[in-house]
Amino acid sequence: MTTLRKQNESNLVHAFRQLLKDQCYGSQGQLALALSEQGFDNMSQAKISRLLSKLGAVKTRNANNEMIYILPDELAVPKSKNSIESVVLSVKHNGMQIILKTGIGGAPLISRMLDSMGESAGILGTLAGDDTIFIAPAEVERIEEICHSIRELLGVKSSQ
Repeated sequence: MTTLRKQNESNLVHAFRQLLKDQCYGSQGQLALALSEQGFDNMSQAKISRLLSKLGAVKTRNANNEMIYILPDELAVPKSKNSIESVVLSVKHNGMQIILKTGIGGAPLISRMLDSMGESAGILGTLAGDDTIFIAPAEVERIEEICHSIRELLGVKSSQ
């Protein structure tokens, strides 16, 4: 019976992952209904919540500006397997501030790292969105040098 229970749980987790990959479920109720339609009975809000937590699912906006659940693998956030340069898309400036673009969800992590470097690296402060970081240089006169240092630190090619 234990083997059957593990198989059922494995099937449930697999089905749940597939639903999240569809990227169209914005509530736990919608997920419970979709699972029940696949033959998984008694899917309470608590069970859905535990599954979301177990898989590390997060809520984010999709292309239609709807809040949906997705798996963390769907975000371009660096992990030990991915290098930071795979997340940072560009580092540019307009003479006053530096703009760093990342993959979705990458900005807060990179911003925190840059903030920790502080003024010694020429960074007065940062402001991060989901995929964009505004960097205030400590000295505007050194903005090109600061940009170069950031690119070098993050492994971003100069042409970006």
